[in-house]
Amino acid sequence: MNLSLEGVDFLKKYFLFFPLAFLLLTLFPITALEIEFNKNVCYFPLSSNPTLIISYTHSVSLTKVVDIYRINGTGIYAIQEKWQEFMAGQPLDVQYTEGQFYVKDMNMYLGKSWEYWFIPLNNVTVKISDKIVFTQLKEEGIMKFKVKKVPFVFSIIRRC
Repeated sequence: MNLSLEGVDFLKKYFLFFPLAFLLLTLFPITALEIEFNKNVCYFPLSSNPTLIISYTHSVSLTKVVDIYRINGTGIYAIQEKWQEFMAGQPLDVQYTEGQFYVKDMNMYLGKSWEYWFIPLNNVTVKISDKIVFTQLKEEGIMKFKVKKVPFVFSIIRRC
């Protein structure tokens, strides 16, 4: 194979360009939902408006509670709450019933972050758009949800 000096210069330029372009792409900021629980962190890119569903056993009534949120670049929105008993910390303002659940619909902006404190008794399941992210936590702790800008590479290597 015979390469002219022009061909070699062309290859040198693009040999440097492609790795640099790849590096810049991986550092490009995207909006993502960060979920952290006891030093375990994952990121879910917010290219759409995913639904976040948190279902758990209430620690006092020992009945199921389901909280549903909509997540987008502006933050976290509480959409619906379902519960089975009127005990400590559970809503009293029922809008309707659905099977064994009392239901309250809402569209309440919560900000760019939201937290839950869980213990193993809660039997927590966290789903994003029907994908289970956390389930059956083995220790107590605070689960933190944050909408934030992160490098694109985070959504690849630490994906929920």
